[in-house]
Amino acid sequence: MEVLITSKTKWGTSYCVGGLEIATGNYVRLMTTMGTFQPSITPYQIGQVWNLEYVYHPDIAPHVEDVRITRNNGFIRNFSNFSKYINLNCIVWSGNFNVLFGGKLQWKNGSGYLNDPTNLPNNSVGFWISNQDLRWDGANYYIYDRPLLTTNKRLKYKGDITPIPLIPAGTLIRVSLGKWWDGQDNENRCYLQLSGWYF
Repeated sequence: MEVLITSKTKWGTSYCVGGLEIATGNYVRLMTTMGTFQPSITPYQIGQVWNLEYVYHPDIAPHVEDVRITRNNGFIRNFSNFSKYINLNCIVWSGNFNVLFGGKLQWKNGSGYLNDPTNLPNNSVGFWISNQDLRWDGANYYIYDRPLLTTNKRLKYKGDITPIPLIPAGTLIRVSLGKWWDGQDNENRCYLQLSGWYF
């Protein structure tokens, strides 16, 4: 299967590598044969196409994209016109933060999250074109900064690319949901995060 690498998200010393099946348009998360994230020396780079064989091994919804690689048949090519391809072949949300994940996110202290396992989106990843600039706070978050908002919305940045001061409105952005976590207000949550952007 030809897979376009769309993201590398930091997970400790490992990488959560996201991809897109070129033949089907399905999202995949490339796990090792043992079901772990990719090691720090993973060869997969954003914008590359690889020939991979794998078996589907979905995690707890909405993290249904997990596949376990059984055979790596090698690098095929670098992909040109990345943003154009995504816009033509994927659902791309456009507008403010309320369009993300079907409007199912809850918000607290500026951070978006899911907390209702009975009301989930179909996937834990997606592409977004924001109607507003996203400003880097210099530490951990990109801020959706609107003067009329009581609390500015923020997206934790987990990508591998060095942060830039500003992601301009109209830029194609990849967002994702972190794995379920039970460390907030005695309930399980999975938090919104920003994985990368494409010019």
